[in-house]
Amino acid sequence: MNPASLAASRTAPVTGVVAATGFLAAYLAVSPVSGALADRPLPLPDAPPAETIAYYVANPLAVGSTAVLQVVSIACFAVFVAGLATALRAAGAAWLPPVGHVSAAAMVISSAMSGVLLAIASSTSDATADVLRQASFYAGGVANVALLGVFVLGTALTLSRERLFGGGTRWFGLIAGTLAALSVISLAFYYASVLLPVGRLLCMIWTIVAAVVILRRVRAETR
Repeated sequence: MNPASLAASRTAPVTGVVAATGFLAAYLAVSPVSGALADRPLPLPDAPPAETIAYYVANPLAVGSTAVLQVVSIACFAVFVAGLATALRAAGAAWLPPVGHVSAAAMVISSAMSGVLLAIASSTSDATADVLRQASFYAGGVANVALLGVFVLGTALTLSRERLFGGGTRWFGLIAGTLAALSVISLAFYYASVLLPVGRLLCMIWTIVAAVVILRRVRAETR
């Protein structure tokens, strides 16, 4: 892999490190920030719609901050994907950046659905609240995570084949990406839902590792 193909990307390698770090940091901030602002835990997706409505009505700041942090997090991921787009296309994997961007779009949709529910919570019906809550959950959950896993898995394989990544980064990406991609099983098997947070977090950490490896590689080969 010629490092010039990375340097020619729309974002510089150092920006990739910042973006990957923001991807994880904003996500990790969701729980403590929303927890500090909420008066109760967010009801689970299968809770009665009335409980969800009551939570949204009573905790607009917690809901709003969660949506904003999720958008910030996924925007950072989109920047990371854009930074690898040129290298992935040069390696014959032009299909991977769109997968990453669709994953990002799924999280934006999830946050938007949460925002819509927040705006109408005081006057909406149980049925409408349930549809919006479920749409937000599946878009920001299995759709986002499974596609994130496909992107990480494909990128780890492609860029290791081009000798940009070493064995450690490749295997970490394979494991993280596979677990995240397999989270789609949670649609049919409830206990597989553990793959959602595990796969998501591992993929987030992998993006930081990958970004640092790329930065060091480009700096070493362009001196």
